[in-house]
Amino acid sequence: MVENLESRTDARVALLSLRNIENHVSRSHGYEFEDTILEMDQADLIAPEAIQSQRIVTGIKNRLSYRSQAARYLPTGLKQVELGQDYDLFFYSIAQLRDLNALDAVRSWRERSASAICWIQELWIAHLDQHAALLERLNEFDFVICSFAGTAEALKGRLKVPVHAIPWGLDAVHFCPWPNPPERAIEALGIGVRHPNTHAALIDHADRTGSYYSYETISGRAEMTDYRAHRKNYVGQLQRSRYFFSYIAKIERPEERALQTEFGLRYIEGMAAGAVILGSKIDSDAFRKHLDWEDSVIDVPYDCAEIDKVIESLNAEPERLAAISQRNIVTCIERHDHLDRWRRVLELAGLETTPQMSARQIKLDELEALAQGVSTSIAAS
Repeated sequence: MVENLESRTDARVALLSLRNIENHVSRSHGYEFEDTILEMDQADLIAPEAIQSQRIVTGIKNRLSYRSQAARYLPTGLKQVELGQDYDLFFYSIAQLRDLNALDAVRSWRERSASAICWIQELWIAHLDQHAALLERLNEFDFVICSFAGTAEALKGRLKVPVHAIPWGLDAVHFCPWPNPPERAIEALGIGVRHPNTHAALIDHADRTGSYYSYETISGRAEMTDYRAHRKNYVGQLQRSRYFFSYIAKIERPEERALQTEFGLRYIEGMAAGAVILGSKIDSDAFRKHLDWEDSVIDVPYDCAEIDKVIESLNAEPERLAAISQRNIVTCIERHDHLDRWRRVLELAGLETTPQMSARQIKLDELEALAQGVSTSIAAS
């Protein structure tokens, strides 16, 4: 079965998305990026759907694709999409290399695109040899972007096309607590893994002081019923948190990252919402380049049984806390919004910016002025 894509008359970008197929929480920021692109540019969204009776086919294709390039000739298990026109740019942001298999569901995507760019959200150097067959598919694009600086350097020696390191971005308009900043009712927020000693000390601190420590209480595969609702709920928590924990990527799975040191999007998410980041101040050129401002991260060990003393000491400096929150918000608006990332993509493709992008810049400038002109509510009362 082949579906003909309904195109905008002014569309210049074809945007491939897996939003109808993948619903793990880790995908939410990628879909947010896609939504922001749709607001900023003339783009057609290509979102293939799974053929219910062939889901097992998709799994087989994904598994075999790591071993052999011949897997691309297997059925995708997805409804085939026929592009209705030519595009100036074909853009695909992937969470994992196996996402490249969805390309086979889009007929003539390469022939109908003047340029094509793939953005890899997460890929570790230690996994490159295991994924050699899929890596070859990246050569079908004109440019490859990788959010991990170390991996980008490694890919330069393995691919035939240019590779660029560009860090994660986010919707700073959505994350910014202004113009109506809520009360910071959550003292400390932890998402995902945590060290048992730190966790126990935070629970004791909350019980003793009457403050609120928010943390994960479920494990296993976390799937979204609605990625926009998930993102809104997450942003709401961050905007109401005084402290947010963020550590070096894969802190509990060092075998996956080996000696590679990378920072994840969690840092920027917390900063953009105005939280004070407690965690790893990573010793890497990429971290120093992109998260280099004063107190961007308060260095706290992952195993920190005295985290209560750290928090109490910081709470005794309300002016410092307010300055950190303000600086985090303003710098993320200036440097880490999706607008900046999309500009870089368009530069690679040789395309001009759009009026919608200019309008977004005005909105960002307005929020920055608010954040700079008014003290934040993060300081302890």
